[in-house]
Amino acid sequence: MLRYTLLVLLYITTCSIALESSIATDTAVNALSGMNGNLTPAQQIIYIYGPNQWKMQNGVNLVEKAGNDYLITPGMGAHKLHTRKLPWNKARRICIQEGGHLAVINSNSEEKILLRVLEENKVNQAWLGVHDLYEEGDWNTIMDETLEATGYSKWTLKIANEPDNYNGKQHCGVLLKDGGMDDLECSAANAFFCEITF
Repeated sequence: MLRYTLLVLLYITTCSIALESSIATDTAVNALSGMNGNLTPAQQIIYIYGPNQWKMQNGVNLVEKAGNDYLITPGMGAHKLHTRKLPWNKARRICIQEGGHLAVINSNSEEKILLRVLEENKVNQAWLGVHDLYEEGDWNTIMDETLEATGYSKWTLKIANEPDNYNGKQHCGVLLKDGGMDDLECSAANAFFCEITF
């Protein structure tokens, strides 16, 4: 009986190793594309085993790091909408206290996720981590990256000529519920998105 049990365990182990090897080889040759680009073999396993699997990545408990009130999206990080309205700089400080930063959108897919959160919470607009505080018209992220380099630089079409720097005072960006960004005075109070990247 012991010999039979050992034989079965050996067979299961061998099949498991062969399956993992086959997945890794197949994905290395034929990369699958996801919401935010190509997925590595390790990321693809996340989707095979279900949503609980992606709560741990590289030995980091993502739920613990982001907190339960953050929406975790594999490949994009974690986002949280604060509905309490604050000026841009105070919102920026709160995000830093939570271990993150004001959200920076990097793709249309990420915009869709944030738009859904705005809709679910019945919020019209929320601060993002974009500004032209250093030089008018030179939009950057709070990580000192040009807006164009982020992969998302879509301004709203609902208002003509955005960003328009109305009255020479609009230097901080919000995401509008209908999509796209608008520039507003940084001292205005708005809801805001925090983001934690992994």
